Amino acid sequence: MNCDSTKIGRRRFLKILASLPACAALGSNPVAHAERLRYGKLVDSIRCIGCKRCMSACKRWNNLRVERDELITDRDTHLTANNYTVVNLRTDAKNRAKRHYVQWSCQHCIEPACAGVCPVTAISKLPNGAVVINENKCIGCRYCFQACPWKVPQFDFDKRVTRKCHLCYNRTLLNYQKPACVAACPVGALAFDYKHEIIKEAHRRVERLKRPSYIMGLAEAGGTDLITILPAKPKNLGLIAAPKKVINHNLDKIRVTASGILAASVIAGAMYIYAQMTRNRDEEFDEQKAE
Repeated sequence: MNCDSTKIGRRRFLKILASLPACAALGSNPVAHAERLRYGKLVDSIRCIGCKRCMSACKRWNNLRVERDELITDRDTHLTANNYTVVNLRTDAKNRAKRHYVQWSCQHCIEPACAGVCPVTAISKLPNGAVVINENKCIGCRYCFQACPWKVPQFDFDKRVTRKCHLCYNRTLLNYQKPACVAACPVGALAFDYKHEIIKEAHRRVERLKRPSYIMGLAEAGGTDLITILPAKPKNLGLIAAPKKVINHNLDKIRVTASGILAASVIAGAMYIYAQMTRNRDEEFDEQKAE
């Protein structure tokens, strides 16, 4: 009897042990499901014709000031609080004859460093993939700019907040529409879909090209939800080459905060020294006047 019970116990134990991987897989299903529901945006620099309709559509949707010379010339345009996305003509440093238009905006990191360093949690990564700044909470400290590997967030000196591309989350979530820039592209250089489909489409396009190209966003900063097909490596096109690792939020927060405190201390020290010098001069002047 004891022997039989021992065998049954062992048999049940082995069955439970064998079922653990299946349980783990079932337990991870919600995470995998959430991952598949995240969206991604594709930028195909090979197809882009530089019409800048994406810039115009972005400005209209977000009520940003339109500057005509930015939309009709090939001069370099920089990201600002009034420019969430820009299109610039880039030349390959290794082949000066090759020139391509490249759209540039927030890369929407999977683990955004900007959100990690924000002291008031004004920046968040939404489940659908967009990295969004809550302007009502933003205090304009600009730590996010310092932490961002691409230096994307831009300070609005009029509103005293930081602004950037938010992947038109208010269109995709509320109105079930594509981002304004994607909807405006006339040649299919921009695409918007579930992230896993965007990655597949990027690889398909590169395979059809049958020439050297680079897919940016698969590894940079630990991966981003904006995937860009480039004709060459980012550094050869004069773009910022982000490290292929997740930025350590805690270390960056300490570093950025420490630099802010140090700068504030230097300014406070300079003001104290100036106040002391001014005070001494005033005292000397009062003494001379009394004599």
